[in-house]
Amino acid sequence: MKITLSYLGAAAMFLAACGGGGNAALSRNFAYGSAQTPTSSDQTAASTATTNLSAASSFSSSPSATSGASVVDFAMVLGSLAFGSSGVPVRLPGDVTISSALRSAADLSSCGTVSGNTVTFNNCTDSSAGTSITINGSITATANSVTWNISGSFSGTETSSTGQTINFNFNLHEAGSLTVTSTKVTGNATADFGGSVSSQGQTINFGIATAALVDVTYQGGQTPCITSGSVEVKRVWTQRPAAASGAQYDDVGVKLVWSACNTFTVAHSQ
Repeated sequence: MKITLSYLGAAAMFLAACGGGGNAALSRNFAYGSAQTPTSSDQTAASTATTNLSAASSFSSSPSATSGASVVDFAMVLGSLAFGSSGVPVRLPGDVTISSALRSAADLSSCGTVSGNTVTFNNCTDSSAGTSITINGSITATANSVTWNISGSFSGTETSSTGQTINFNFNLHEAGSLTVTSTKVTGNATADFGGSVSSQGQTINFGIATAALVDVTYQGGQTPCITSGSVEVKRVWTQRPAAASGAQYDDVGVKLVWSACNTFTVAHSQ
């Protein structure tokens, strides 16, 4: 039985980052269509953006492994919500992201260490449901910034609903830098995800880059919200699978622009 993109593209996104100018999505410029009223999925993406930016603010003032995990996954999670599974040719078993791996790693208490304003992850590992995960890297906070550089390797085997044995090997690296004040967040979070999936003697190789560009003003308190500014999320291929075709595999971008608390419009790349 062949590996089918309809199966492999069914669900979750796993993106790895090469921060700064090395990220293909960060340097890509898109033309956008007219602003539109947000859909329910856009609303969810905006809510997640607000929550993760709030985590960036709390990490800046009080570094911890838990709050740092939400900051690291900013680009990946927002990209997944903004674009869904469109154009993503692979699925990993379960809900495996860097943040979930950090939170569930068996040796998190010993491998996730805090020294001054830096949290370092040293071979944080987790093995469950046929998946082996190893995380390394660090997150650093200053008085008004958060920077991170986290690498992850994912490998394992899964049996599909049709009885296929699927082997996967992925490399994940997320990076970024956000400048954080009591009312404003600016900067970017980048992600590049690549690897291979094989079954029945066939292999799919792929690479995807994602970037989130942030320039927003927000209000804190018990119910934080973004009040103005924009978040642009972009996803581009660095290695498009040979079997991939159709509009769902295009490079894409989306821009959310706020005019007031919980009030924003959405524009999609053309």
